[in-house]
Amino acid sequence: MTQAQLNQLTLEQLSALNKLVVDTIKLKRKQLIAQFELNIGDKVKVNHPKLQGRNLIVKKVKRTTATLQVEGTFVSYNVPISLIEISQLYSHCTNK
Repeated sequence: MTQAQLNQLTLEQLSALNKLVVDTIKLKRKQLIAQFELNIGDKVKVNHPKLQGRNLIVKKVKRTTATLQVEGTFVSYNVPISLIEISQLYSHCTNK
């Protein structure tokens, strides 16, 4: 949708469009989080050069990020959920 098309809409139509967009964004965020099924205590890896090769443990899951602690240390990072890779070899829950 272009700016010219948006300018032709009434205030009520823009509000309805805004509600649809917000609801769609919320749904996609929930699907993203559910897709990864992150649980506290899961062992994960991160697709980022700064954390390459490190084993991390999930300490807290938020809406768009997760707090991960480097295994065996007290160092933790807030990482976007989209960068987290869960390996079946590192999952603590094998009997679901």
